[in-house]
Amino acid sequence: MKLPARTGRPPRAGETGRSVAGVLACLIAVALAAVPMASDAATRAVRVLAARAGSVITDNRGVVLSHRRRADTGALGVTFGFETETLAGGPYVNPWPIYNVPMYEASTGSDERFWLNYVEELVNGGVNFVAVDTRGYIPGSAIPNEGGDPRELTQLVDAIRQAGDAGKLKIAAFDDTPASMTDKKNQIKHHTGGYVPPSDFADLTGAGEDGLQYRWNNDLEAFFQSVPASMLYKINGRPLIYLWSDNDFAFTNQSNGNSARYLSYVRSQAERGFGENPYFVVDDSWINNDRDVPPVVQGEDDWFIVPSPTYTNQAFDGHTFGVTVPSFEEVDASSSLLIPPDHGSTLVNGLEHTVGNDDYLTLVEGFSDWLENAALWRTEPGPYSATHRDYPSQDINILRRYSQTPFPSPLTVQAATADAVAGASPNPFNVYRSDLGVQVTSDAGGGWNVGDIRAGETETWYELPMQGTVNLTIRVASRVSGGRLRLVIDGVAGPVVTVPRTGGWQKWETIGVGAFRFRAGTYHTVELRYLTGGFNVNWWQATRS
Repeated sequence: MKLPARTGRPPRAGETGRSVAGVLACLIAVALAAVPMASDAATRAVRVLAARAGSVITDNRGVVLSHRRRADTGALGVTFGFETETLAGGPYVNPWPIYNVPMYEASTGSDERFWLNYVEELVNGGVNFVAVDTRGYIPGSAIPNEGGDPRELTQLVDAIRQAGDAGKLKIAAFDDTPASMTDKKNQIKHHTGGYVPPSDFADLTGAGEDGLQYRWNNDLEAFFQSVPASMLYKINGRPLIYLWSDNDFAFTNQSNGNSARYLSYVRSQAERGFGENPYFVVDDSWINNDRDVPPVVQGEDDWFIVPSPTYTNQAFDGHTFGVTVPSFEEVDASSSLLIPPDHGSTLVNGLEHTVGNDDYLTLVEGFSDWLENAALWRTEPGPYSATHRDYPSQDINILRRYSQTPFPSPLTVQAATADAVAGASPNPFNVYRSDLGVQVTSDAGGGWNVGDIRAGETETWYELPMQGTVNLTIRVASRVSGGRLRLVIDGVAGPVVTVPRTGGWQKWETIGVGAFRFRAGTYHTVELRYLTGGFNVNWWQATRS
């Protein structure tokens, strides 16, 4: 939201079609080329089992949805706040109703699992970078110190590495300057917090109402200490740092080169201590308040406004920088700040006018921003009236449509993340979600698998991107043989597949579950049907041949 003086639905069948057996052989080996392998080959061997006869099933159904055009090459990122309540899994309480509560029940896990879960969601959304909302820390305090403690980011780094996603997801900083500078200054100097008295940009020594420690030592220095150079999101070799407002509600004496000197000081410290020359993208207030800022920054954004415009495009030095938001809902007896999500169309429209405008960078607020009903994460299951999303993964799917890989191959779908579940018992393992038997897995990459599977149980995912000829595999574990399952896509049934005895409930193997041919540019409803129980499932994967 701008501070002061700051279509979607679960798909229905598209064209009518019928299942037709093809004549091409299933290229199962190709599908498995990118499958994560277990680290201990003796105990986690992966066997390739072809599904039945290996014919290709034609699915002429699915729906056509808008997505990024090839000509639009700009990067896509999201902000990510990690307030104390967010890390703890709630309570998700504000004076106004909170709609987008996450599916992942963070209260049943550790900070390590919190980060591991959201790495999976961010990678699934296809974003180039996650701009973590840094808010500084109080020296001598425990980790985390309130929300946005940059020292906490070592766990995000560890989660990206554990998931094997260091090549897919990079980290930028979103320096929440009123919080990192003014609020932290007031906590340390006055033991109060808040924005009164404001920070004084003219004070370099700390004798007055500022000091260089709040500008660097207690915030961005810790960011660079926590995130290795190889995992920073860089533009032309320079790490990306967004800076929030420096307006009068939290700052004084921003003009006469003072704000520019602040930025130059941060750059000099980053270069001296880490060999990094930051790529600064600042809120337009920095440029409006100090005419000396433009020569020391690389980009400018204009954020978004409640109730509109819900997206902005700000030109600066030959590039355009976009910002948008999926929704914003703070409505109670004293205020009405409302951008309704409109069944996903607000986010689609914003991305059409930022990514679709070929903006150099597009930043979306805010992946975990439940406090303002602006979160993009996978929401808990429920009707639109309760979640303001048509289905749990709606915003993640929309992000991926406007990512640089709207039709990724392989497409990996975690079994724990189904948008709809039928026939399952309440979760006996008490982790991740309550309506499905999800448990912690020991498989490569970590995370969760589905267990306690019952005959007749189904899981369903909506609006998944698959086109061309696609080979399907699934990751299973079982102490017994004879389990059976199948995938049904847009109502077209794949082959019935027998689950082998793998040697244990956490001894994982990857088996083939058929091949489908889809129309170009189509999105699909996928149903995983468990015809029997007696096995566990970690994920399934679709790979174009």
